[in-house]
Amino acid sequence: MPSLLFVCSANQLRSPLAEVVFRSHLERRGLSAAWRVGSAGVWALEGSPAARAALQTAASRGLSLAQHVARRVREDLLRDSDLVLVMEREHQDALREVFPAFGDRIRLMTEMVGEAGEVEDPIGLPLERVRSLMDELERILQAGWPRIRALAEAGRSASEADGAQG
Repeated sequence: MPSLLFVCSANQLRSPLAEVVFRSHLERRGLSAAWRVGSAGVWALEGSPAARAALQTAASRGLSLAQHVARRVREDLLRDSDLVLVMEREHQDALREVFPAFGDRIRLMTEMVGEAGEVEDPIGLPLERVRSLMDELERILQAGWPRIRALAEAGRSASEADGAQG
């Protein structure tokens, strides 16, 4: 079962939205039960709820973050993830520095569609900017599906091979 972890700064806005968007994509493809999907934050305050703007934006698209609880990136989350998609280079650099063994799994989200930019943090900006973020996440996850799937499945194969050798 491929596993995917979305990572942002606080796990209250970007990564939880990416998680629910990706889950909805999987559901439409009939693959919900075939994947493990989660989110975390590099500097998250454990137990915090999703940001109000994230809750409102998700709800406006028929998605719910009502049960979301922020969590910080930990080694076990990375070990259990075949692919880790981060929003910013700063997240990628921080995780690769603290968890170098998992560096090859950590990718910038925009790489999934061949772009070099970052998914900017709209925290504190007008709700319209959060809606634009949701559109951006939808676009990246839809167009990036073939690459996401290939990388996660390749990561799963490598993890299984490592487990068989160890």
